[in-house]
Amino acid sequence: MVGLTAAISLGLGLAGCATEENEPRPDDKKPAAEAKATPSKQAWEAPQSCTDLNLRPGATLNGKPLGKCVSEALSSYGSGKMHITADIYGDVEFTYDPEYNFQGELTGPDGPIKMAFVDETMWIDQGDGPVKGDKKSDDPKEQLVAATGELYRTFSDVKYAAEMVQSQPVWKVDETKDKIELPNGNSVESYRIISDDAFSWNGLPVKEFILWFAEDWTPVGDQASMEIAGKLDTRTQHFYDLGEPVDITPLG
Repeated sequence: MVGLTAAISLGLGLAGCATEENEPRPDDKKPAAEAKATPSKQAWEAPQSCTDLNLRPGATLNGKPLGKCVSEALSSYGSGKMHITADIYGDVEFTYDPEYNFQGELTGPDGPIKMAFVDETMWIDQGDGPVKGDKKSDDPKEQLVAATGELYRTFSDVKYAAEMVQSQPVWKVDETKDKIELPNGNSVESYRIISDDAFSWNGLPVKEFILWFAEDWTPVGDQASMEIAGKLDTRTQHFYDLGEPVDITPLG
């Protein structure tokens, strides 16, 4: 749920440093994996881990149960889309089946980027054709794309998002709501839950973290302000079309 663009920025920064060109290996010519599809949308009910919490303005929440809610609320939908606003921006489709898969077309400082993460394998296309991540490869590009996939999982999969939220013990529900305009045209009155203070997660300094939820605990988005390479970096994600069917396919 959190830090997608942080992982992409870090990973692509590494991938951009690769200069060696290797010939394609036989393994790269295997047929692409089948698309990952989600079932039709069904009625959604918030997990008990969320409904047990107090969403009243001014309430104080403990990071341990809130982290569990963050993890279960988004993944319980099974699929959806998110719009990313940062130095790398665009839209990403994702599924939980039950493991996390995603694909998206984003725009970065150096132009368009196509990405897909399927069956724990990362694919990236920066305009020169797709590269499949393989940490055991002799090709440095494939190694670095694989490293990007591992970074992505660490920073964005809700399993790790729960750990990140739980590393800050105190969170507060703001006294006012935010009206969030989503890319699909919907407008949502959202409760804003804010980290009570700066904190650190896996060595990453987080200055402020904001979670947005609708009244029924539908996840609406999050925003992280982090210290990256000595600079304050703010990245926002808004979720929409949750539960809508999504097909995820490798780029190769």
